[in-house]
Amino acid sequence: MSHKAARIGEILDVMKSAWDLPADCNEGELFAYAETLYDRIVGGDGKDALYAYLAGVQVDNLEMPPSDIFRSIVDRSLALANDWRE
Repeated sequence: MSHKAARIGEILDVMKSAWDLPADCNEGELFAYAETLYDRIVGGDGKDALYAYLAGVQVDNLEMPPSDIFRSIVDRSLALANDWRE
């Protein structure tokens, strides 16, 4: 497994542990969101841009009620990214 796939897997685990996902959400769909979040983190997006992205995914794509849980996912993913750099 590549480093990128392993790191996306870590973000995916964060998402699955934080969100109460709808029954119709499949692993591939969630992986795509985790991959985009990873790419944006590596690309240097700031916290506000990452929050906005994941808030949109949460409400628009996954059709979950608005909440601040996306902030926790972004914050935990950024902490993972700091570990990757060490």
